[in-house]
Amino acid sequence: MECDFINTLYRGDLSMNKRIVSALVLAGMIASTSAFASKARELVLGQGGAEVVSGYGSFYYDDVYNMFYNPAYINDYKNWVAFEKGTVGNAEFGFASSMMNFNMGLYFNRFGGTQNLAAADGDASIVDLMFGGDTGVKWGLGLNYGASKSSAIVDHNFFGARVGVSVAGFDPFIGFTLAAQDKALGTKTNTYNDMNAGIRYHYGEWVPYAVFNSAKTKVEATTIETKTSAYALGIGRETKLAEGARLVYSLYYKHGETKTADVKTASFMAIPMQAGVEADALSWLTLRAGVNQVLIGNGAAKKTSAKVGGTFHVSKVDLDYAFGNGNAAGGDSSDSADVGFDANTFHQISMRYSW
Repeated sequence: MECDFINTLYRGDLSMNKRIVSALVLAGMIASTSAFASKARELVLGQGGAEVVSGYGSFYYDDVYNMFYNPAYINDYKNWVAFEKGTVGNAEFGFASSMMNFNMGLYFNRFGGTQNLAAADGDASIVDLMFGGDTGVKWGLGLNYGASKSSAIVDHNFFGARVGVSVAGFDPFIGFTLAAQDKALGTKTNTYNDMNAGIRYHYGEWVPYAVFNSAKTKVEATTIETKTSAYALGIGRETKLAEGARLVYSLYYKHGETKTADVKTASFMAIPMQAGVEADALSWLTLRAGVNQVLIGNGAAKKTSAKVGGTFHVSKVDLDYAFGNGNAAGGDSSDSADVGFDANTFHQISMRYSW
């Protein structure tokens, strides 16, 4: 009798232990996917070379905007709606939602061009559509279309696509422009062979990565062809410092060049190191700070820059901001020495609701 009682108690404890373990695993899954991102967060923590192929997302930490270079990440961040506004750039809006076993995202007015820098146009009104699913292998497809008209670019339009997967720690992706054309002052410029490819690998907390981007443009009715190319190689890490505190950092090499009629007209090279810290100061407030140090590089860019920001949490609403004087008319940025509490204090701000 006593043994039966002990066995019953053990089985009960075992069942309870299973429930506890399941709850902890679920909590870990929730925690791992709760770190939504915004341009304000990326501005502070850095991108780790993702700027080679996209003005959004990061290569060395998880970020909802990573879906702009690898649409498979649409499966990691579901059911949200976000609004973005900065002193430099467009007002933006997007959302993602689950549909049965699939996930879809739609984003409007992304600032800074298409998937590839070669076709970038800050005046363009861009629409991004992402669609993905998880069938043991996470996969995603992205389409983007943009068009603009201004005094400098009379008519500019492009259409691009990208695909990506995430399986066994490997996250490869490829993007390409299907069609892109500029018409300015009676001159038409076509973009072709515009593509990029890259891969990230998750090795515990470490993430090595590599990416390549290239494009060709040609002025119609001439033989003048311009080729641009860029690549980045790096390694990053995202780790927990303490309860409610996280550290991210990356070291990478990037290189690019432009050739017109097979003559090099521009080039750049840099070895930046980026690092950032996020800490939950209060239940309703997360603070963050980041630094970018160019160890070796050419060009007129600053060797060191630092930024601070944070997130206000109110129920299911998050308000992200990057602190700095962002007077676009004055040419200021979040690195401006003129920082004050005025209308330009929040250089970049985002509001997100998730469910």
